[in-house]
Amino acid sequence: MDRIVNRIFLAVTAAILGWTWAAPAVSLRHFAVPLVHYTGLALSMWAAGALILVCLGLIGQAVRGPAPVDRLGFVKEWLAHQRQGRFLNVVVPLVAFIVTMASFTVHKTVVLPGYGFTWDADFIAWDRVMFLGHDPWVLSHAVFDSAAATWWIDQVYHAWFYPMIIAYVICGLMVSGPLVRACYIGTFLISWFVIGCVLAGLFASAGPVYDGVLFEVGQFEPLKARLSGQAAEVPGIASQVYQAELLAGYKAGAIGLGYGISAMPSMHVALAAMWALLFFGVSRWLGLLGVGYTLFIWLGSVHLGWHYAVDGLVSSALVVGIWGALRVAILGMASGKAVEDGGLQGVPGE
Repeated sequence: MDRIVNRIFLAVTAAILGWTWAAPAVSLRHFAVPLVHYTGLALSMWAAGALILVCLGLIGQAVRGPAPVDRLGFVKEWLAHQRQGRFLNVVVPLVAFIVTMASFTVHKTVVLPGYGFTWDADFIAWDRVMFLGHDPWVLSHAVFDSAAATWWIDQVYHAWFYPMIIAYVICGLMVSGPLVRACYIGTFLISWFVIGCVLAGLFASAGPVYDGVLFEVGQFEPLKARLSGQAAEVPGIASQVYQAELLAGYKAGAIGLGYGISAMPSMHVALAAMWALLFFGVSRWLGLLGVGYTLFIWLGSVHLGWHYAVDGLVSSALVVGIWGALRVAILGMASGKAVEDGGLQGVPGE
């Protein structure tokens, strides 16, 4: 099963690299900065992930009772297991992460600007149909109407980047639960390609906060004025800073971690949906907590002006579809006995 899964990871990584590289505007120099950024980030996060797992293992020993003779025996068992696969189960996700994220960054900052922003008016109309003639942001600000509420939404919304990487890293280092591990890593990689690159190009849009700057609809001046006023009232609303930095980077043609503008589909909401599916692999209650978090991130994406409501709905549905299709594909390619031997209790859909 490990070989099958690693081949899937490498195939997806090759696909996003090929897709990005095939664009006429892309050259080798565009990859230099993203590759350096993500290589350094990945190595540091993999080291942090390993340290976290060792600490959790030691805590687990303390909770279970008398300490074993060899306190680090579980680490030796992990190394022995990885040695059997020549450490490919660790190296392949690591390389896939670096290449996928670097390719996505180049695609978003170099390729996507060439598409323009032609779909915003359509998504505004779709939102109004879904919300019975109302703009969703008006409803969210009617419920969460204070600057303090916006500050809290902003803090939770933007506290996602490192947890997102840690979840991937933990899955990359895991031995138990091979199917849910494979589904999470595979969905993560496929989503950055299909959702973040292919569909982001087909449905190129900037998002409400860039109305009047990157496209002309004239519907979101009240939202921008409200958010600006709340940021002046309560310091520390990071979205105002990030949105200005992204716009400046877009105009300057900056290439690097975090740059680029794209609304549909929402990768931010997609990653939250992935966490929910991963949490369901641990327990139903954690999964429901993950669903609640996903809904909160979806609300925040609209409230803060980053996205249209439809952006998060589409990306969440896509994530569930990708996860399900990947799960069926893995089970179909791997023998039932091999999968059972891996211990797949608690996997969504079992």
